[in-house]
Formats: sequence, structure tokens, C-alpha cells
Amino acid sequence: MTVSWRAVVALLLLLVAGALRAQEGEPVTDEVVRDREFGVSARHFGLERRVAMYQWRAQGTGYDRVWSEVPIDSTGYAPGHENPGFPLRGRRWLAERATLDDKPLDRSVIEQFGVWRSFRPNFSALPGNLAATFQPEGDGLGSAENPLDPQIGDLRIGWRELTLPSLQGHVALERGTWFPIAGDPLDPATPAPAMPTGNGAAAFPVPRLSLMFAGVHVLLLLAFSAQVSRWRGRAKANLGDGGNAELARWIRVQGNFVEYVPLALLLLALLEIAGTPRAWLLAGGSALLAGRLLHAWGLSRHAGVTTGRYYGMALTWGVLLAAALAEIFIAMK
Repeated sequence: MTVSWRAVVALLLLLVAGALRAQEGEPVTDEVVRDREFGVSARHFGLERRVAMYQWRAQGTGYDRVWSEVPIDSTGYAPGHENPGFPLRGRRWLAERATLDDKPLDRSVIEQFGVWRSFRPNFSALPGNLAATFQPEGDGLGSAENPLDPQIGDLRIGWRELTLPSLQGHVALERGTWFPIAGDPLDPATPAPAMPTGNGAAAFPVPRLSLMFAGVHVLLLLAFSAQVSRWRGRAKANLGDGGNAELARWIRVQGNFVEYVPLALLLLALLEIAGTPRAWLLAGGSALLAGRLLHAWGLSRHAGVTTGRYYGMALTWGVLLAAALAEIFIAMK
């Protein structure tokens, strides 16, 4: 039984709609919170820098050397056990705006359901003056020349990001604002767990919308490839188009797709990782998909200039141009 590629297109549109519905109940923020001093950012609801210094601490009649996130007063300590000044302090940044299903999310929800998770940032944006002092150590940075033999005054810096799980079933909409109805409050005064020092997997923001559009476009490519195989069989042409006009048009549909779509999806993923608002990503991915469908529809019907082919390429070029300009702008900020 031959399956029409138009039926495949209808299925792809249903998959997109289903994937977007599946994301409902997921809290999002359009902001990127940044620790500008170290060039660290997080595409979540908060960012926390934690600094520990190797210091002397009185213990009984002697002294221990310990990592501490607060200065230890060494007044009265024996000579040779003075603690240096604390050059850096921990800081916390919180996103100003958060939404759930495109509706404003009350800050109390973040305070109740937020979870601070350690992550390893990308240190490629580390300023030169800090790069000369710090080097990657575990999931963060360290100033010790030998991490296995730290000296008094050495620093360790780590970061945590504030994430929110799906709030489906935990919040209710009332008068346009989301209010929590379950959960334990997050007490900012509660001491944070010890900063991790071992090696761990680097956390990386997952570009979920880009993954969804990539999957949908791959399915569309498979549908076009199936049409090429179908007409090859009819034309008995294992190479080239064998003089068959229908096969020649479908080969170009497939080829044009491969020429433009991979780069467009890569740009989309990079924009999502950089923190581009979800609405813009949805618009770009949807425009790209619409352009590919229009182009295939127009070219599969006629080899000349058609409405579908014209507007399909216009949408594709528009997405590429807008994404390229946006990424240049972000890179220059």
C-alpha cells in the first residue's frame, strides 16, 4: 500500500501539536541570569555563586586546615596561623519573570518548589585576569597550583542553578496568577550542602524545542526520501532521474531540504541554548517547517516558479537570516 506524503505531513503537524501540548505545565523564564564577573550564565530561575577558602581553624589545642565558605577569624591564633582576607564572596541572582503556559508565575511558587542544583558552567567566557588565577577544578574553578595539596588562602568556586520541576497538579490558576497549593517552602537561610569537589558530568541546558523541531524535520525528510525511492522504482532509475520529470522534481525537493534545514536547525539550537525566548523559537521552528512544506508542495507539482516554491524559500531564507542576525547580536553583547 502506498502512503501519500501528504498524509505524512498531516501526521507531522499532529506530532508538533502533541509535543507542544506535552510541554504545558512546564515553568519557563525568558531571562538568562548571569554572574558577569566570571562570565557564567544559567537558563533557569536563579544562579548562585559559592566561594570557599582554605583556612586555619582552631581545633582543641591545635589547628586544622579546612575549606570554609565564611571567613574564620584568626585573631589570637598562634603565629603562622593567620587567615588571609576573603577576596571573593558568594552571590545569588534570581530571575525577575517566570511564566507557566504563558501566564505569569507568582514568585512564591519558585520559593516553594525551586530546587538548587550544582552544575558545571562553560568557562570559555572566563575573563583573562581570572583565567590567569583560576583553572577548572571538579565542577567549578580553583586557584590552587596543586588541587591535591591546597595552601592557605586558596579558593574554590562553584555554581548552582535554581530549577523548577513540572508544576502540573501542584498549582491552580486564580484571577490570572498562579498560586501554590502544595509543597514545602524553600528557606533561603537554610545552609546549602557542601560544595562538590569531585569530578562529575557537566550540566548542559537541553534545547528541547530544537530537539522537537529536529525530529519533526527528520521525519519530513524521510517522507521526501520515500517519494524519491517510489519514483525511482517507477522510472527504473538507480542513478539520476532517468529522464523522469516527476523523479527529478522529488530529487530536488529532497536536495533542497538537505541544503538548508540542517544549518537552520543548528542555528535554532544555538539560540535556544543562548536563552532566546520560547515564543521566538516556536515562531522560527514553525516558519521553517511551513516553508519546507510549501516548497515541497510547489516543486512536486511543477518544475517552474510556483506560489508554494516561492513562499517556501522566502520563509526558509527569512528564518536563516533572522537567526544569523540574532546570533551575531548575542555574540557582540
